[in-house]
Amino acid sequence: MIKIYKSESGKEQVLHSYNALLELWPAKFEELDINTKYGVTHCLIAGHKSNPPLLLLHGVGDNSAVMWMLNIKELSNHFYCIAVDTMGGPGKSVPNENFQKKTFDQVDWINEIVDQMGLDQFHIAGVSNGAYMAFIYTVNEASRVNKVVCMEGGMVTTPIKTMVSTLMMMMPEMLIPTRNNMLKIIKKLSSPQSRVYEQHPELADHLVLAMKNHNQQAMFAHKLQKYDQASAAAIKDKLYFLMGEYKLSHKKDFLQVLNAGQFRYKIIPHAGHGVNHEQPDAVHNELIPFLLH
Repeated sequence: MIKIYKSESGKEQVLHSYNALLELWPAKFEELDINTKYGVTHCLIAGHKSNPPLLLLHGVGDNSAVMWMLNIKELSNHFYCIAVDTMGGPGKSVPNENFQKKTFDQVDWINEIVDQMGLDQFHIAGVSNGAYMAFIYTVNEASRVNKVVCMEGGMVTTPIKTMVSTLMMMMPEMLIPTRNNMLKIIKKLSSPQSRVYEQHPELADHLVLAMKNHNQQAMFAHKLQKYDQASAAAIKDKLYFLMGEYKLSHKKDFLQVLNAGQFRYKIIPHAGHGVNHEQPDAVHNELIPFLLH
């Protein structure tokens, strides 16, 4: 069995903070556990069931409670939101013995979730690794997906390079995971102009706890599927990519892929990697009209 948290006490701290964040959520929600062949998947449900369904996928090192806190009020006004705690991430999903590289199938796992939710077709929005998951699911199950918004991620052209570049953004602070160093990582990934974590210190506090206590190797069971231009071209009309302008030069390879494939994208000013946190209104103004029309 893969160990999700570094210690039992660390797990308790993260989950206590998770519940505290939910008390601050500005929208009504319910928690739902879905049994799959890979373990129990935890979901947060918000919005009226008559609204178009929207699957929400977070990034590595965070969870649904923190990822969508600044977005859920607006999104749930328009959509039936299903925010999924990624298997292997620092949330409330609990993997079983089938969650390992040889047996875990990310697309199959998502299919189990939406099947049990009774969803034939739906939208998807994801951030970072969640954007990659949204893109790959759509490549493999295009008939089930209406439209997709990928924020700060999507395609993986060279899996090893992608993993290394992500880790390098967190160095050297990640080597000594003190609270101060974790805050430095958050600041490195965020636009100085957004000031979101000064305005919402509870988000920063939770992210620090998650980074300190999560065993990131638990995410290695998620095999990366390399970008295929022909497969992506087939779903191009369903896709919209949103990127933060902060440190845009670090994203030049990704921009080249988007431009070469003539994909629809927008660069959000005054935002970094946490684009939906840093500029939530700007993200809503792009995401909602695209999905609804």
